Amino acid sequence: MRIRRPPGRAGRVWLVRRLAVANRGRDVLEQKRIALARELERVEAQLAEARREWEERSRTAEAWWQRAAVLAGERPLELARAAARDPAEVTVTWRNALGVVYPAEAKVSAPAGEPAPAGGSSALALAAAAHRRALESAAELGAADLARERTERELRLTTQRLRALERRWIPEHERELRELQLSLDENDREDAARSRWTIRRLRA
Repeated sequence: MRIRRPPGRAGRVWLVRRLAVANRGRDVLEQKRIALARELERVEAQLAEARREWEERSRTAEAWWQRAAVLAGERPLELARAAARDPAEVTVTWRNALGVVYPAEAKVSAPAGEPAPAGGSSALALAAAAHRRALESAAELGAADLARERTERELRLTTQRLRALERRWIPEHERELRELQLSLDENDREDAARSRWTIRRLRA
């Protein structure tokens, strides 16, 4: 697409200024891209750790649930499930870094454990505590996954903008500036030639 610029030397000044702004923008985007790549590495490591912890805690919770079922039977488990009426709540703390808004922390507020119904066992209380810890890990895993997703998306968009500047926008303006400079130089040579011809004719 042809660049719309002012004619003549005003166009040259216009192009030079736009190129200066574009080059500064390229430097800023490159710095942001590097910083986002580092941040993505950090977030991915955090996500891997959160996933490992959640898998470990969920296995532990499942094991305690099975033990409670074996020791107490299904009836106390059903009564315990019915007694847990209040839902857990997740509070998310958001962070804004490098233009990315993502969850920095997720805290779970689970209702206090209900007394074990008649016929229950200590395994039932331990199973409830293990499930509470698994729920906390699940919230942290979700926050880490969203942080990774948003950081990755911002890195991808930043890289696309940087490549557009480097491969299309700046080269097009540089080419337009070269063509304009050649045209201005040619006009200067023609003006000089006409001036010399006029001077020689006047002297003759």
